[in-house]
Amino acid sequence: MTKKSSLALWRKIHIYSFGYLKWPSIFVSVIFVIICLTGILYNHTHDFEILKKGRISTSFLPDSYQKQLDQTRKAQGLEDLFPEEADRVPVIWLIKDLHTGDFFGPWGRIFYDILSISLIVLAVTGCYLFLKINIPARAKRKGDS
Repeated sequence: MTKKSSLALWRKIHIYSFGYLKWPSIFVSVIFVIICLTGILYNHTHDFEILKKGRISTSFLPDSYQKQLDQTRKAQGLEDLFPEEADRVPVIWLIKDLHTGDFFGPWGRIFYDILSISLIVLAVTGCYLFLKINIPARAKRKGDS
């Protein structure tokens, strides 16, 4: 494959992925926004009181949260203490799991990895294409004037 044809191939991939796959792109963008927002919240846990003390009912969450909560309470000897907290998990657990992909089960991390790698590839090749196309065009414009 020549240098020019590989450049054309990457350009087609960029145009196709952003132009024709609108709904998958929107879905991936929503997931990416969730990752970014939960990352910010996770980094600033100490700045928000609700993140330190807030709790969420496990009835809204996957069953694994109640199991994890029961194991934690048993390990800490809190099974009989604070019965009102027996079905509520800390907000930070949810934020961490959304950020790492654990919320979506074992495939969540793999999906996040694939998403991350594809975004890295698109970002790096996009920058390369931008520079490869614009630098010669800019030089040509300077030469014409």
